[in-house]
Amino acid sequence: MKSLRIAVQMDPIETMVVQRDTSLALMIEAQNRGHETWWFTPNDVFFDAGVVKARARRASVSLNEAKHYENLETAIRALDDFDVILIRQDPPFDMGYVSNTYFLELTKARVLNPPRAVRNISEKMSIMYFPELTPKTWVGRDLDALVDFAKRFDQVVLKVLYLMGGDGVIKLKSSDPDFRARAGKFMDAAGREPILAQEFMPAVSGGDKRLFVLDGEPFGAIRRMPQGGDFRANLHAGGIAEPAEVDENDRRIAAAVAPLLKQEGILFAGLDVIAGKLIEINVTSPTLVQELKRFTGLDLPKAFWDKVEGLA
Repeated sequence: MKSLRIAVQMDPIETMVVQRDTSLALMIEAQNRGHETWWFTPNDVFFDAGVVKARARRASVSLNEAKHYENLETAIRALDDFDVILIRQDPPFDMGYVSNTYFLELTKARVLNPPRAVRNISEKMSIMYFPELTPKTWVGRDLDALVDFAKRFDQVVLKVLYLMGGDGVIKLKSSDPDFRARAGKFMDAAGREPILAQEFMPAVSGGDKRLFVLDGEPFGAIRRMPQGGDFRANLHAGGIAEPAEVDENDRRIAAAVAPLLKQEGILFAGLDVIAGKLIEINVTSPTLVQELKRFTGLDLPKAFWDKVEGLA
């Protein structure tokens, strides 16, 4: 296998949580294979007289907490100079994120996940394609319709669509006298975007599952457990990771979602599942592969680069 020139479009490298960062794990595996590893942020990308370029840094990376990276070289490079570019910056998935995908569509490099697919698969809204797999879900901005939906359930969860890590997620009791006012305030705070509401699933107290899907096939899973009375299991919100196994429900969900992922060219996705129900399809910057390896020994970065090298 020839050495590839790989770039990772990501958040600033100094902000990485070393023992948890999936982008870092992917970079280390690429480096260990002899590939040239670069990184840049979305703000480093620009269009200049017909050429999309980035102010990029070639880096050496490791899991050393004291010094997990060293920038070896900084250069303005045409994106066409790279063989592979990974989209790995975290949401919010705002117009800055969307605009950046237009830049990336102009390069001849192989971009993973593909920029058009990242636009097409809204991580929270894409579950609307699979109503038979999901909790009862409502999406919109009509407050009266939201109140009518909520009355069907004891409690509902409201979500801002384009954040991550449990941010912009609240739980309300539909019978509370101030439900309408609080839901309206939440909707107003979301701006012009719709919001998502779902029946609350008490089973989340037993954790939610991150199902890793690689090239359309289930690869492994871990469970995230909420802590301290919080119903959110996201590690960003204080949840903790635990071992989990891929079960028949997971395989059924992965098989149902796989045609969409294949159609859009999504190589690596993370499906969030609670009690056998699909909650979210993560395609921007799926995380938790370091936890997966620690708990199960499954090495997703290795399998990921095996796939990519097979495409090169």
